[in-house]
Amino acid sequence: MRMRLLSVLAGAVAAVVLAQSYTGVATPKQIMAGVQKPAMDSLAAMNKAGGPKDDKEWEVAQQGAAVLAETAQLLLMGERPKDQDVWVKSSQRLHTAAVGSTKAAEAKDLKTWQASIGQMGGACRSCHNVHRKDKDKK
Repeated sequence: MRMRLLSVLAGAVAAVVLAQSYTGVATPKQIMAGVQKPAMDSLAAMNKAGGPKDDKEWEVAQQGAAVLAETAQLLLMGERPKDQDVWVKSSQRLHTAAVGSTKAAEAKDLKTWQASIGQMGGACRSCHNVHRKDKDKK
């Protein structure tokens, strides 16, 4: 147990050091347009069609959700957060929902997976309602 605790602590220290030395390259807009929107659009289309139909689609659903979970964390790194309220809370909600979606896709749990898609969309909308410029909302 002591070794496990030391391992966890070492991992936490490494994460803090990495986060402190992180220098972002992509802007939030680039992350959203290049990665998040395509992943979310794919998941939304799959959901609209009734959900994943076979093992291959469940794998695609799991991959898309995992990408959204990872990129939600990118939106919290470096100089990207536009505020400590809506931006941070929405990114955290997106991350939590995407992790849940990844797990639901792995378990092939359609009902939970569909609920997670709605939660991810809600997290995105909550931030976009505040931070997207009117011209971008069209």
